[in-house]
Amino acid sequence: ISPSSPHRGAMVKAKLKWGKEKMELEFSETGSVADLKATILKMTNVPIERMKLSCPKAWKGQLLDTMSLSDCKLKDGMLIMLIGSADTVAAQTTQIVFVEDLPEEEKAAVSLPVGFQNLGNTCYMNSTLQCLRGVPELKEALRSFTPGQDGAASMGGADMLTQALATDMYQVDRQTTAYSPGGFLNILRQVAPQFAETGAGGAPKQQDAEELLSTTLSTISQSLKTPHGIPDLGGASNLIDALFGMEMETTDTCDECPEEPPVTETRTDRKLTCFIQGGGGSTAHVDHLHEGVKLGLTENIEKVSSVLGREAVWTRTSKIKRLPRYVCVQFMRFYVKRDNVIEEGRQVVKHVKCKIMRPVTFPEVLDVYDFCGGRIQKMLKTNRDRHGDEILGDLKVTAAAASGDGLGASEPMDVEGAAGGGAAEGAATADPADVKVDAMDEEGEDDAALQAALAMSMGGEAPAGGAAAEPEEVAGPGLTADFQGNYELFGITTHKGRLADGGHYMGWVRQDGDDWLLFDDSDVSPCKTEDIMALKGGGDHHMAYLAFYRFKN
Repeated sequence: ISPSSPHRGAMVKAKLKWGKEKMELEFSETGSVADLKATILKMTNVPIERMKLSCPKAWKGQLLDTMSLSDCKLKDGMLIMLIGSADTVAAQTTQIVFVEDLPEEEKAAVSLPVGFQNLGNTCYMNSTLQCLRGVPELKEALRSFTPGQDGAASMGGADMLTQALATDMYQVDRQTTAYSPGGFLNILRQVAPQFAETGAGGAPKQQDAEELLSTTLSTISQSLKTPHGIPDLGGASNLIDALFGMEMETTDTCDECPEEPPVTETRTDRKLTCFIQGGGGSTAHVDHLHEGVKLGLTENIEKVSSVLGREAVWTRTSKIKRLPRYVCVQFMRFYVKRDNVIEEGRQVVKHVKCKIMRPVTFPEVLDVYDFCGGRIQKMLKTNRDRHGDEILGDLKVTAAAASGDGLGASEPMDVEGAAGGGAAEGAATADPADVKVDAMDEEGEDDAALQAALAMSMGGEAPAGGAAAEPEEVAGPGLTADFQGNYELFGITTHKGRLADGGHYMGWVRQDGDDWLLFDDSDVSPCKTEDIMALKGGGDHHMAYLAFYRFKN
């Protein structure tokens, strides 16, 4: 700006995106961040302490009051994103307190969550820990953890890692700049030395995010033995299995000998696996997560048949016997391939780790019904049928009330007393026990249960003469009695690159509704659900490797 024309170029005309609204925003490029926020406050009534402003093309991460607008890449037409809810209009009665005047912990409470510093090829760890930050029950358990709860005189490896994770999870929530998870990493390398491996030049090797997740959960499960955020462990031996563990029932049947009795066993898995064409010799075409998971629940194995007295081919089928509160799905993108190569005139077998690039879509809401055994499926179906009939009953009552003078002649009368006195009056005053539901099933097996469910949904009692209500069985610890088997996507760990032992991991975590945050080590930026659903793979862009789902009613 020349001295002769001090105002030329001093004003920036930008666009402000706030939710679904877009507004014209004009501000001085020589002003302060506080001045800019004061202007936005007048436009949106979003309190300054709630404002989270981002514009990746102009500045990194969230716009902090300590930044200078003159150091940002400002230009006309730039899009600034605002996250924050507005206050109701009221007279200003208190003095405005600027963010820079707040203590560090209070600043963190009104700022975007921060990232983790990369400590040398530790993106695999940073991205996975960001997803675990989205599990409030785990964070509550870590806050309450006291080492030595098992009576040991000194801390073992499990308690040490749990304590380190608890410290880092507590501290990162109270920072406004990227946090170093060095305490957790140092203990991790003691407990699991493979994470301390180095390559050429002594640089730490890139590791696998799923191996980090499995090692962490397996280790801290030895220390977290009491329920937090859920009423009880529901048959699980520790909190981690209550939150993430699926009790699986496997049935082995011999393909070569029908006389061989089936063998049934139970195990606990902390993730589902989505198999993809190209790995492990599979020839199935997998385009969606649901297909890949179902593929992995049935497999052929070889083991001894007692009837035949030799090894035989068996079919192993797995079904979920107990559901968790959270479901993690691993996309099996990495596998080991045997290659025959010639070295010094000899044929040598080498094992090469490969990555499958095939695109595989995944749902925002995961329905696990098809992965469950008969008992769980029956519970989920009962809840789904009940929910559907409650909606149908509500619609019928609403329609009767809206008609004013009763239902049409061709429609059945569903509410006794609606005729003659007016449908609205009848719907409002009818005793719930008198509400009748049209038969959904000609066999009528569920009529009594549906009648009772509808009566209770309208605030009444179950029909007289019925058996006393017993506590309803749940599908797993921390799940409600009306759970229908749906899980909502809340976290993704992605991998970019064609090398299984290289590339880069990032974490994507849902904040609220359609708003997500992308954690690229230290850098944090906002994104939307549509960006998440594009992480299906098929190219050199980031692709989903671990998908984290939470229970949804």
